[in-house]
Amino acid sequence: MTEERADRPATADPDAWGVRRTSFGSGADAYAVGRPSYPAEAVRWCLPDGARRVLDLAAGTGRLTGRLVELGLDVVAVEPLAEMRAHVPTPAEALDGTAEAIPLDDASVDAVLVGQAFHWFDVPRAMTEISRVLRPGGTLGLLWNLIDDTAPWMDVLAEAMAAEERLSTLQEDQAAPYADAPGMGPAERRIFRHEETYDGDRLTAFVLSRSQTILASDDDREAMLAAVREVTPPGEFALPLVCEAWRGERLPG
Repeated sequence: MTEERADRPATADPDAWGVRRTSFGSGADAYAVGRPSYPAEAVRWCLPDGARRVLDLAAGTGRLTGRLVELGLDVVAVEPLAEMRAHVPTPAEALDGTAEAIPLDDASVDAVLVGQAFHWFDVPRAMTEISRVLRPGGTLGLLWNLIDDTAPWMDVLAEAMAAEERLSTLQEDQAAPYADAPGMGPAERRIFRHEETYDGDRLTAFVLSRSQTILASDDDREAMLAAVREVTPPGEFALPLVCEAWRGERLPG
């Protein structure tokens, strides 16, 4: 259930937002291929010292799950869409569930991480559940990959993709994704620059994995893909990204 860094506007049509939020099942294969992972440095920053068992919440196809497994952690991946959950890498445990009803015991994980999905949550309900499953001293880490549109060709690419998740949309005083959540301390933010290797096929999969593309008409989808192909470099190339990360701690008691 993962996707762009696009905070839900107060005026958003709830029906349209709900359709976008649940549209990813049909794009699961493209998502597994096309979406970038997260920089290990950012993931480590989101974890408390000595973390062992962690939850990847709204895990999608497991892009973040895989990074957590690589770090030697015991990972539980919770994802409501079966098509996405089928891609979650082993040895992670994949469970059906949502942020508003996490299928884990109280105080059972050292960290909860959310990649590219927190904006889809019912935040008050989700934060109550996250606080419940976190051990005191545990951390909540929220991560979003953003397109680094400071390079001219990346700005053109972001326009062709109708991308919401762009570095240029960030603000110095960006509001925290949550505030005054029961049992949670304040969130702090860091920015991590990174890049991943892409080619034309993987970039096409990236575009096809996005809710706007999944829900577009056939003509609009083809027009978007054609515009992306026009600016795609030949062969393999580095796709510049920025990871926006937020970290908060579960308070004692």
